[in-house]
Amino acid sequence: MLDAAIEVIAENGYFHSPVSAIAARAGVADGTVYLYFKSKDELLRTAIDTHIGRFYACLEAQFLTLTDPRAQLEYIAWLHLESHRANRSMAILMQTEMRQSARFVEEFSHKHLVRYIQVVREVVRRGQQQGTFREDLSDGVVAHCMFGAIDELLSSAVFTGRTYDAKATASQVIDVLLNGIGKKA
Repeated sequence: MLDAAIEVIAENGYFHSPVSAIAARAGVADGTVYLYFKSKDELLRTAIDTHIGRFYACLEAQFLTLTDPRAQLEYIAWLHLESHRANRSMAILMQTEMRQSARFVEEFSHKHLVRYIQVVREVVRRGQQQGTFREDLSDGVVAHCMFGAIDELLSSAVFTGRTYDAKATASQVIDVLLNGIGKKA
């Protein structure tokens, strides 16, 4: 049902996606949806929470063995790009539908964006403590720049149909973030 909700809402928009269409896509009766979810809002929130939960589970598992801060930032960027490439319906939902609802934006920002920014900030602080990253920069500014760059690339992919090589693009984003655009000496 969660995947069906993401697909139907991505295709038709939130307000043009009745629970009956989601149930039909999931191959269940309308009433079955209401056995598990009180409303379409709850179904959508659960679908998003589940998707993003997988994202953080992958990060946590990878960070057990990946300890270099630069490599961790590249992995976060890659996973962010790749998870949306792998699930185009979720990318559409996140880049379009989520931004049209003030309530969903507020819930997403409070619940998920804060966590994302915090994870990146922690990696940056570790890099600063290890001498890998400059200490004079705000870890919060770096985290917001990273999220903003990737989010803009995902918006471009959704709205133009452009595809990105997640690994190469993640590497470039982190290179620009850490080294700027000046010529190397």
